[in-house]
Amino acid sequence: MKTLLDDLSTILTMAFEEAGVSSRSIEVSYSRRPDLCDFQCNSALKCAASIHKEPIELAQKVATILGKQEIFLEVTAQNPGFVNLKLSSDWIAERLKQMNQMERLGYKLSDNPQNLLVDFGGANVAKSLHVGHLRSAVIGESLIRMLYFSGHNVIGDIHLGDWGLQMGYVIEMVRLKDADLPYFEETELDGYPEQAPFDIAELTALYTQANIKSKSDETFKAKAAQATAELQKGRKGYLALWHHIMAVSKSDLKRNYDHLQVHFDLWLGESDSQEVIPSVLNHLDEMKLLVESEGAKVVHVGTESDKKPMPPCIMQKANGAALYATTDLATIYQRTLDQKLDGIIYVVDKRQDLHFEQVFRVARTSHIAPPSFKLKFIGFGTMNGLDGKPFKTRDGGTMALSDLVEIITKSALEKLEKYSQLDSQDEKVQAALKIGVGALKFADLSNQSDKDYVFDIDQFTSFEGKTGPYIQYAVVRIVSILNKLSEKGVKAAEYFNGETAIEKTLMLKLATFSDWVNMATETYQPSKICDYAFDVAQTFNTLYHEVHVLKNSVKRQSELMNLLCLTREVLEECLWLLGIEALEKM
Repeated sequence: MKTLLDDLSTILTMAFEEAGVSSRSIEVSYSRRPDLCDFQCNSALKCAASIHKEPIELAQKVATILGKQEIFLEVTAQNPGFVNLKLSSDWIAERLKQMNQMERLGYKLSDNPQNLLVDFGGANVAKSLHVGHLRSAVIGESLIRMLYFSGHNVIGDIHLGDWGLQMGYVIEMVRLKDADLPYFEETELDGYPEQAPFDIAELTALYTQANIKSKSDETFKAKAAQATAELQKGRKGYLALWHHIMAVSKSDLKRNYDHLQVHFDLWLGESDSQEVIPSVLNHLDEMKLLVESEGAKVVHVGTESDKKPMPPCIMQKANGAALYATTDLATIYQRTLDQKLDGIIYVVDKRQDLHFEQVFRVARTSHIAPPSFKLKFIGFGTMNGLDGKPFKTRDGGTMALSDLVEIITKSALEKLEKYSQLDSQDEKVQAALKIGVGALKFADLSNQSDKDYVFDIDQFTSFEGKTGPYIQYAVVRIVSILNKLSEKGVKAAEYFNGETAIEKTLMLKLATFSDWVNMATETYQPSKICDYAFDVAQTFNTLYHEVHVLKNSVKRQSELMNLLCLTREVLEECLWLLGIEALEKM
């Protein structure tokens, strides 16, 4: 099923051709004045000169042609050359009937389905998730759902930070705590303990202590660097300890991501691409791309079209050590070998823009990524506190993500206690978690990805305004009405009837579901789904107060029941695309 805008564009293109304009695609847009019309076309302003007419004259001719079609209730021309369109309720009703009968509410799958990998999450092992990890996780999960919904095959990879200096920090700190552990024996053993010598709290504390110590103790820092080097060379005791770090960290990460309803298909990390780094460097050398610069090896990636100087991409330090760019390029290479991919999408802090632009250019120049291979960087902004600075705890530290979820869930529970119809406290707690997480995710996703936003717990958990709880409550309210109608024996009609103005308004908004999902997917912006879901929920709530469904005749209740069933489906689909759980009761 084509989107509504595509259908209208086709109809108007034919009308413009009939009016004498040579074949071209005519654009239709949503009206900025819904009180005047539903849609608007400004193409007469651009096309009139080609047939030697004034824009208003062409607009009037097109309006006359379109006015004969049953799809339109009214078509008017307005100076200086606008064509204003009002759709017929009957035509909208027929479109909704088709949506009701089709999978994915009639959303058309991509004509060019691709195999895509979304690199998001980016958590570091040996420490718990903090608020800085929220945006990548939430945006990445939503993008995966949107792309999957559009018919693409999508893989999510967390790409753990598991092979850098932080590993040496932890190893050296464990040694300082207990040098008698078998991992530090100079002679390699046949086996090492199966039980980790720490839990996640102890591991996080070890990393924190090591990080602080490294800033003032050069000897410790040097030993940590040596431990990192020995780990990467395959020292068995250190590898055994590293496996413990990985197992404890992954268990904690999965628990926290599960609370956020964020899931990964692959739990790979920097360590998984280390074996191919020599091959990648040899490949760059053979292509004569590697250039020595002050002992290091770099690839020049600047082009004449660059508006400002593009620094070279350093691939190897003077001491032979690899860098993040080396690992990221090797990861692209590894992924092209392991997966039959058409592209990789990175959901990363926008401050990494230059780094990824350099890596992408090396990948293109070296043909590691062929011309048709998609390499997309989606940079996100920062979640700030009410002071406009990056969100912190009261003592100025970085807040754990689990603490943030607990705080917002507590706020949701406090508001839920005031009017909840749930029977048990356990039900309220479970609902509060879904509402709290939904509030957190909606607040994040409702902002354009690359923009910063302010964390405001009272606003986020409000059941009024553009919030996750507002959308969730709209669904609960619809479910309640539908249940009451079912108890009375009312069955949904098989047709839609835009009897009142607000019904037609809601019908029209439901009919644009595919348009909004399409826009969100093409621009990689879940915020558009948030905009649409809020608009639909707001329109439903207006209908709720104006129409009083349960006080109408059985015939009208049946018609409204059909409309509410579709409204519920649309809102629940939007929430799913955002990674937010819908509730049936609150």
